Order: sequence, then C-alpha cells, then structure tokens
Amino acid sequence: MKRSVEVSGKSLEEVLERASRYFDVPLERLGYEVLSESKGFLSVFVPRMVKVRVWVEDEGASESWDEGAVEFTKKPDEKRNKEEAREVVRGFLRELVSKMGLEVTLSVEEEEGVVRCTLDGKDAGVLIGRKGDTLEALEVLVRALLTRRGLGETPLEVDVSGYRKRREEALRKLAERMARKVLQEKKKVRLAPMSARERRIIHTALKNYPEVTTYSIGEEPHRRVVIDLKTRTESGNKDGRGGKRPRRSNPRPRGGEGGAPRTREG
Repeated sequence: MKRSVEVSGKSLEEVLERASRYFDVPLERLGYEVLSESKGFLSVFVPRMVKVRVWVEDEGASESWDEGAVEFTKKPDEKRNKEEAREVVRGFLRELVSKMGLEVTLSVEEEEGVVRCTLDGKDAGVLIGRKGDTLEALEVLVRALLTRRGLGETPLEVDVSGYRKRREEALRKLAERMARKVLQEKKKVRLAPMSARERRIIHTALKNYPEVTTYSIGEEPHRRVVIDLKTRTESGNKDGRGGKRPRRSNPRPRGGEGGAPRTREG
C-alpha cells in the first residue's frame, strides 16, 4: 500500500528529511516528485519554498485486509481533518490579509473533497502577482502551514478572483494555438517556463492531438514544455535524447574578413 503526502520546505533536502521522519522510514525508501518552486511577492514570508509530493510503499502490507472496514474507520478522521484544515486556513488567511491592510472577502469551503479558499475584492489583485507568482507562493505557504499541523494530505486549492480558471482557459488556448503552429511549420515550439500545475494543463490539453507530443525540459523554476511533432520525437530527435542536430539550410560561407568567400587563383 502506498502512502503519500505533499510537503513544502526551503529545499528538497529539508523536505525529504521531514518526510522521512513523518513516515518513520529511511530516505532510501522514499519516492518523490517536485510539484513547484516559488519565490514571489510573499518572499518576506517564504524566502524560497519548494513543494514536493513524497510517497513510500509499506513493506509487507497485507492484501487480505477488510477494505470496507478500513474505509469505515478512515472516513470520520478524514472529515475531522478537513474541518480542522478549513479552520486553520480561514484563520491564517484572515490574519494575513488584515496585517497586509487589504480589503478582500474570504471564503473557505469544501467542494468535492477539496478545501477551496477564494479571495476577492478591491485589493485582491495584489495577491495574484505577475503571472500568478504571488498566488502560487500563497498556496505553498498555506500548504506548509497544514503540513506543520499534520494536515498535509488535505486536498487544497487557493484562488483569487477566479484567476485560476481564467489562466487555465488561457493556457488551453495557447496549447492548441501552438500545436497548430507546430503542424503548419513542422517546427517544435518551446513555451515559457511554467509551474508544475501549468505544465500539467498544457500536457492534458494536447492529449487528444495525435500528431503532436509534449514533454518538459530544464530544471525548476525554469522548467518548460516543448510541443513537437510526434513522428520526430519517435525517431529520436528530441532534445537531449540522442537526436542529431539539423544542418543549417543556408550555411555561412567560409572566408576572410567580413565573411567574403575565398577565391582560388589561376
């Protein structure tokens, strides 16, 4: 049986050390995926924050458990945890916007098993930031708080004035537009660096495009999505995967000063 938790910290090493203590297992048994790395307007609160999903497989887990009984005993705990998470998040965000002097309204509700925090109002734009950087930092901060309270597995989403929905729609349109460009020009497209959440939106949006494929390159926080022809990537021409670099169609002539071609006397 796999157990997982989302943990935030100032470095990957710190996160894995905390997860190791949380699961009470050595580091070697942990698996992990970096979800995001943020530094934005709220860096006064979070100088650098990395969010990681960490998991561990229980050794010798019995497959003959009564799963119905397990579900029955877990549900009350999950319900209490989400109720506690809502109160923790509500209190923290209320205090934060008050200290920042922002005029915003706050709503923290559970929808479809997810604790959704929504902020809106005259000053809400301050909490979005450039390309959502401040919003990402705010969500990382809230997740870190829940983790410290032992509520790190609570599904959570923080949004400001419907920004996430608008951004998701914009990213879907961008993905489709760039996919059409790749098909027309037969050239791959590298998108701007994005968070893990936004990269997943791009990958998902183009799953139904049979002639193109998507993959990510680079390291956080500069990791980005590449959209390319599927036939080219299947032949091994993907960046960093053994493909040959295409020759220039118009190579620069060799010569002396100014690039003028040399002539042979006689």
